[in-house]
Amino acid sequence: MNHNNHRGEGGRRGGYHQGGGRADLVNDIRRMDINDGRGGRHGGNRYSQAGSARPRFERSAARVANPGDLVGSAHYPRIPVAKQDLAHTTQEFYKRPEGSVFEGKVGKKTKLWTNHALVHLPSQPYMIHEYNIDVFQNKKRLEKREEAAPVFRDICASRNGREKLPRSADYIFNDVNLLWSIEKLPESEDTVGDRRNYFVYKYTQSFEFGEGIAQRDNQLLATLIDAIATARLNLRAGITACYDCKFEFDPTRSLLIIHFLVSHTMFTRPSYPLIRLFVELIAGETISDEDFENRWDNSLKYAIVTSRKQRNNEVNSPQDETSAVDVNGSSGNARHDNKDFKFYDVTEKSAQELMFFDEELGREISVAEFFLNRKNIRLRYPNLPCIQKKPSRMNGNRFIAFPIEFVTLIAEPKRYAGLTTLEQKSEMVRWTTFTAKQRLVVLQHIMAQNRITDVPAVVDNNDRYMTRHGITIEKEMLTVNASVLPPPTVVYGGDDKFFDKHHEGEWKAVDHDPIRKVLEGAVYKRTTDKSAPKLKKRLLGSILKIGSPYNSKVDIEINDTCYHNLMKAIEAAGQPVCWENEEMGQAAIQGSCEFLQGVHLPAVIYNFLHDLKNNIDEKYKTSEDEVVIPLVFVIFEQRFTNIVNSRNMFRNDYNLLKYLGDTQLGVFTQGMLYSTFNTIGATPATCKFTRLIVEKILGKVGTTHRKLESGGTHKSWTKVTNPKEPTLFLGVDVSHPSTRDLKDPESDVKKMSVATVVGNIDIECTEYRASSKIQSAGEERIVRFQDEVKTRITEFTMHNSIRPAHIVVYRDGLSEGDFQRTLHEERLAIENACISLDLAYQPSITYIVVTKRHHTRFFLKDESEGIEEQGFNVRPGTLVEDTVTTNNYYDFYLTNQVGQVGLARPTHYYVLWNTWHGSLPTFWPTVTHALTYMFCRTTSTVTLPAPVLYAHLASKRAKEAMDGAIEAHRLRGRVFNMEVYSDVAELTKQINNHPDLDGMVFV
Repeated sequence: MNHNNHRGEGGRRGGYHQGGGRADLVNDIRRMDINDGRGGRHGGNRYSQAGSARPRFERSAARVANPGDLVGSAHYPRIPVAKQDLAHTTQEFYKRPEGSVFEGKVGKKTKLWTNHALVHLPSQPYMIHEYNIDVFQNKKRLEKREEAAPVFRDICASRNGREKLPRSADYIFNDVNLLWSIEKLPESEDTVGDRRNYFVYKYTQSFEFGEGIAQRDNQLLATLIDAIATARLNLRAGITACYDCKFEFDPTRSLLIIHFLVSHTMFTRPSYPLIRLFVELIAGETISDEDFENRWDNSLKYAIVTSRKQRNNEVNSPQDETSAVDVNGSSGNARHDNKDFKFYDVTEKSAQELMFFDEELGREISVAEFFLNRKNIRLRYPNLPCIQKKPSRMNGNRFIAFPIEFVTLIAEPKRYAGLTTLEQKSEMVRWTTFTAKQRLVVLQHIMAQNRITDVPAVVDNNDRYMTRHGITIEKEMLTVNASVLPPPTVVYGGDDKFFDKHHEGEWKAVDHDPIRKVLEGAVYKRTTDKSAPKLKKRLLGSILKIGSPYNSKVDIEINDTCYHNLMKAIEAAGQPVCWENEEMGQAAIQGSCEFLQGVHLPAVIYNFLHDLKNNIDEKYKTSEDEVVIPLVFVIFEQRFTNIVNSRNMFRNDYNLLKYLGDTQLGVFTQGMLYSTFNTIGATPATCKFTRLIVEKILGKVGTTHRKLESGGTHKSWTKVTNPKEPTLFLGVDVSHPSTRDLKDPESDVKKMSVATVVGNIDIECTEYRASSKIQSAGEERIVRFQDEVKTRITEFTMHNSIRPAHIVVYRDGLSEGDFQRTLHEERLAIENACISLDLAYQPSITYIVVTKRHHTRFFLKDESEGIEEQGFNVRPGTLVEDTVTTNNYYDFYLTNQVGQVGLARPTHYYVLWNTWHGSLPTFWPTVTHALTYMFCRTTSTVTLPAPVLYAHLASKRAKEAMDGAIEAHRLRGRVFNMEVYSDVAELTKQINNHPDLDGMVFV
């Protein structure tokens, strides 16, 4: 099991969250929440993984008797807390509406399987005693489970551990900082172990555990059950199960649920006996415990060490003289007698032949004789070679070797944190992705408690820990009720409509015959001045070639036919372009430039873009009511991320280019790879790349390609787009610094995060604009959120001459521990923004959290309900609102993405706040579903609502613009200082789009 994401969270009652640390109550008290009364180390205040000083479990604050005081402990005195800092704990989340979509008449009803199974607690409750654990090695407290768990178990197996702890089946350790025991430990606080390895336990509480017992801490209960179910696997050396499980408990539904997920993490085998590894190399397959004992153990006793070459070492088995393993001078990490060391080589001689001088005996003895005389241990395999320790200055470069049977291979798995190329990602997908049908079969096999090859079953109802604690887990998937929601009608120019009656989630536009046109009036330049003349936009293309730094010149030969066909496809979609000879199909090219990365200075790009904007030839206008808009196609010889991977700290010319175009000069740019650009053939509408790039360009330059029908059968969307009570959708996201940025020794500015808010400027909710701010790295809460909301309301009002009557926020990036405080702060920011505009302005506010960081999956029970081309995934628009949801919030799961590769992942929505009166149970699921048809870069439904995806893109683009601004100013000898207000204000201005660019530049 992969416990990294789950059981560590169970440490909320004691110790520290992985990756975090202890909060300084004196300095950070205003940023912290009240814990459950124990305070200090055992109260559970801790940081999130992002390193923020914000605690993760605010809901526990509601249990404090006196909200004005912080309950003290032996470590910390009682410290008063301002009541306004606890105001968020008094707010109540929006309740689930009466009824459900499944019970109503909306949508097609179906039944699905989910990767959940029921868990049954013991029928006879009993007391469980809980202890906080701190594990130490060489006086250093171990916080990572891969470090703490093996040390803890070694201590328990020692003589001191056996004396002070009950039998192993009576206590459970969560591998980090909590221990539960059926029997009370001898002392309420004690130290177990020796001077080098020891742990300190301290009693925290006792509680009843069993069926029908109301638990006040459901997360703790889930963590305990998880630890019980996996205790058997944790004690099996060399076994790592490739499953990921999480337990959830909802007392309002009286269900205790475990859900299973096949993990795609690459696992190694830590603490694996080296002799077992050699045997498996000889056999060419994984060896089970039974096979090793029955066959290989006896064979190894009589195995022969041969020496064909001085540096080659081979072990031949008498059973199969042809089987051999070449262990030629390798090195790695090993452990002997609880001591870690680097092994260097395998000795040519066996343990009974390898001699050394024993100073006490005054003669040479063999390694086997040494262990027999000194350690009273007769080697089981004296005829096998020894493992040589790597020589070092510490031991005087002496020759030191250990019998192979005593050595364990230590391999510490590390997650790769560097940049990955598209090729690497595609390879990962190709080798790890299961189709929905394959994933279903694997999960059903796992949930039936069967083993896979040599890996034991992830859960076994008959193991000693499960039976001792009276827990059983059902072996079948749960069935859930689902509704396939009705789709909206997509409207194009000329009243061309598309209705997704088969719930396929995709349709044709540019490659449709005839091509679906943009909306009438969409090609006019948008302005807030109602009296201004309407000016039609006409795009004038240019080409900027970016050569690879690996070459001495720009080696890009553009096929003019591809350029002309691309412009022809844009014109065919309804957006006018400039022509040199329209009858011959030759589009105008305003200019062309070559730039070689690592050789040419950025001034080349700046001058090229500057000249394009200031030297537009009026001859391309076909009438006086037109305005020519420059559009630069940037053709890259090589993908920049590939260059970054191979050239450390290489200048990011892409980010610099986007900054110069989007912010500094105000010129639309569209990048693409040279190899991809040249795939545009004679019939561009049938080319997938052309279809996608045209959709993207139309959105970028502010030409609305489509909208959703209002006034039709989709009642919810009609309500949203009511011109008398319009709706403002806000998408909120934060872009954090990359690993590369965090390692940059020269720039602290790159280590900052960028928060972005996007909002629609039209009543049809199709066109969005963005604004961004710089804030502290890793901080998910939006700095000066009130100002951002006010900007979005003002811009909507300027374009529509009416204020939005409803404000709907789709918020990404929050965990449940952030709900209370973030909702409180951002809701107040919205209310204050409205009041600052007009004291009487009080629109309805809806706040919806969007997350894909969960492990719930759904499968068709009836394969005929799926589509083979979509991998028999659930249909786009599939809603699940019971069984796997909770009554603590109004939440639901909605699957919208078109399944093509692998298993579709549903999105989990939490409607935390809603003052829009008359919202039926069908309203927010159907509105959310409709928004997934609105993403301008594709003609298919997407996994998230359009405002969320736009916020993500805009935040990412603002972060890139910030990097470009830093580089541009550095070239002029200026460095931004984030401690100077004027620098912060200037850089914030530099990451927002140029005012001349009227469009969704971030797409």
